[in-house]
Amino acid sequence: MNQETPCDALLIKKHLQGSSTAIAQLWLKYDRLVYGIAHSVVCSREAAEDIRQEVFLKAYTELPQLQELTKFASWLRSITYNACYSYLRRQRKTTSLDALTDVEQPKTASVEANVEGRELRTLLRKMIDRLPEEYRTVIELHYFEGQRVADIAEFLELSGSTIKWRIHKAREVLQRTAKINGYLE
Repeated sequence: MNQETPCDALLIKKHLQGSSTAIAQLWLKYDRLVYGIAHSVVCSREAAEDIRQEVFLKAYTELPQLQELTKFASWLRSITYNACYSYLRRQRKTTSLDALTDVEQPKTASVEANVEGRELRTLLRKMIDRLPEEYRTVIELHYFEGQRVADIAEFLELSGSTIKWRIHKAREVLQRTAKINGYLE
């Protein structure tokens, strides 16, 4: 992540020794990645925010039991995916189609541009939501959460070239889908 930040194991040790700033540094370091994964899996901004809080609460309470401090990132990733899948199991019975369109209101001057922007965002969100999870996750983390390829690779425990390839393939799929639907020439 940020090379100026002390390594995870050191921050965890400091936290366990009573430092309140060490845990805050860990949370800041991984906040966007946890949110990005949660959003890519559950496709809802509000649910991803709730899951993020749940993940960090669980990590905080279970951190003293973590045996291999150097494996913090993969441990946190596992907690994140488990929280996402638990959420999806709970929601399977009650999810409505309206809840799946998580669209921000574009800030434009005219009503016409506002409507057009909203339609394009909705279309893009639907196309991204249909991507396989491995592509959707890297797209969310890279483009929507602004994470660097190296940071995504470290967190997902994949090589940088694998992340770049998945971004490339996801963009190809999105472009092909847009062409099929007549949005690109």
